[in-house]
Formats: sequence, structure tokens, C-alpha cells
Amino acid sequence: MFINRKTHYLSDSLFCASGIHLLANLILFIARQLIRSKNASRPDMLNSRILMSQFIVSSLAVLVMAIVFVSKWRALKKSLSVVEESDKLKMAVLQQEVMGSSVPTLSGDAIIQLLELWGVILVGVRLVYDISSIVYRKFILNLTELADYTKELREQYVMIYNSSHGFKYISLLVALLLGLFMTGICLKDRLLKAMALLLISFFLISFVLLGMQTVTVGDYRIGIVWSSLIFHFTETFGLLGLGIYLRRRYVGV
Repeated sequence: MFINRKTHYLSDSLFCASGIHLLANLILFIARQLIRSKNASRPDMLNSRILMSQFIVSSLAVLVMAIVFVSKWRALKKSLSVVEESDKLKMAVLQQEVMGSSVPTLSGDAIIQLLELWGVILVGVRLVYDISSIVYRKFILNLTELADYTKELREQYVMIYNSSHGFKYISLLVALLLGLFMTGICLKDRLLKAMALLLISFFLISFVLLGMQTVTVGDYRIGIVWSSLIFHFTETFGLLGLGIYLRRRYVGV
């Protein structure tokens, strides 16, 4: 059986995930500014208040995403349960006749599988990412304790921090791009598969070859880690773009 063309389960879930990430990042940005104003001399990585705010916001974001995916999954399951198995093929043939063969469609069971795939990535793998971030922070703290404050060692510390920063993102980024590639396989969509390969190539190039670039804006010096930029772009605007693409191109997805 195929889903009604006005019903969108996976794309709506991806829209919500993108919005949740944007809102979480905005809250963290505001929290960091408030905490920095009270303790401006302490780096973010060493600030326990910033760590606590990140943990709370990330936990709430994962919880909300879990609710979104479970609710969409249950709603789709309920919609499919009202139709007998013997009638699903007839309805699929009828829908194909009404819409024509030029309109891409996907079965309800296939959409459930994609919902489960992205639910595991955006909830389960996200938890792994949050735990890995805590371990990475402990590594940086231990590294900080070994270094003194001479200029040479401080520069070496910054270099190690910049070169290792991508390790924090690689698990979730690979999962996101694997989900994108698997979605392309299920939909037989070459563009989605090509985008996944392109993004992982950009990430590897930025991780291996590009260091942190410093940009001066007014009186502020902002360090840009390109692997971090690619990751955050993918988990927010990338998911938003994927949701828009699926809604426009595929019926009911």
C-alpha cells in the first residue's frame, strides 16, 4: 500500500530534527555568552557550567527527537493496520493508475524502515556522540594538565586540539551520511548517494589538510574549525534540505 500524497512522515521528522538542532544550538550559544560574561578568563572547554548546560540541552534534544520519531512511527503503523494485506497490492496498483508512473512513490512499509533508520541515527547514535564528546573533553583536560603556560607548549597544545577536533564529530557525521546514502539506495536516488559521498570527502579533506582559520570581526577573534562547520551544517541545514527534497520529489515520504 502507498501512503496518501498529503501525508509526510519521514520529511516531517527530518524537519523537526533540523529545528531541534537549530534551537538547541541557539540555546547553547546564549548560555555560553551568559556564562562567559561571569567568567571570561576561563576557556569553554574547561568551564564546568558550560559542560553542564551542553549536557542538559543535548539530553532534552535527544528526548524530544525520540518522541517525534516514535509518534510518527506509531501514526504510520496505525494507518497501515486498518488495511488488510490482501488489499494493499490493489491499492498500490490503483494509486499508480491515478498518479501515473512518472510520480515517484514509496510503500508504507518502506517508509517505516526509513523512519526506523533515521530514528536510530538521530536518537541512538546521537547518544553515542554525546558520550564521546564527554570522553573527548576529559582527554583535553588531561592534556591541559600536562602542559605549562610557555608560548611554545601553548602553541603545540592548540595544534593538537585543532587536529583532533574532528574525532568528536566523526561518529555522528558518518552515521548521518550513511543514513543519507541508504535513503538514496532505498529510493534509487543517485543525487542523495552522490551528496553523501561529496560531504564525507569535504569532511576528510578539512579534517586532514585544513587547520583552524582565525577570523577577526571587530574586536573579536573567531577560530573556525572546518570539520566542525561541516558537521553542524549537515546536522541542521542538511537535514532540512533533505526533508524539503523528499517532500517535493517523493509522494508521502
